[in-house]
Amino acid sequence: MTVYNVYIIPKLSRVVIAWIMVFGIVELGVIRIFFPSHFTPLLFFILLYFLILGVVLLLVMRQIKRRKIHPGRAIARLMLFNVSQMLLSGMIMVAYSYLVDIERYAMLLAFSIFYIFFMGIKIFIIYNIDRRHKLTKEYEVEYHI
Repeated sequence: MTVYNVYIIPKLSRVVIAWIMVFGIVELGVIRIFFPSHFTPLLFFILLYFLILGVVLLLVMRQIKRRKIHPGRAIARLMLFNVSQMLLSGMIMVAYSYLVDIERYAMLLAFSIFYIFFMGIKIFIIYNIDRRHKLTKEYEVEYHI
């Protein structure tokens, strides 16, 4: 067992994409059923945006695994990805508010809820990397590897 076995890419890929799809469908379904006057087809772009971010996150994870980057540095790179995603998301929300202005509050609320959910997914990934790294270090110390 090595330090670089802490990345579980195949399982992670399925889980991340499934969570994003399910949450997006549920969120848009709730808006469509309970708030039909605020539903607009432009809300589907939120799901598309976060699917693209999820795929980019998985590509970053694959590159980290392929380059055999130490888990501590991997977490730092994921934090850098978080900051850049936050800035991009903020710019998209401001641009939508000023340029499109169709159901602005519904879009901002749906986007914010989805953003919080996506951050939860990333925290789950970072927590698992850190936990697996600590278990690997304990294994190596215990068996003098």
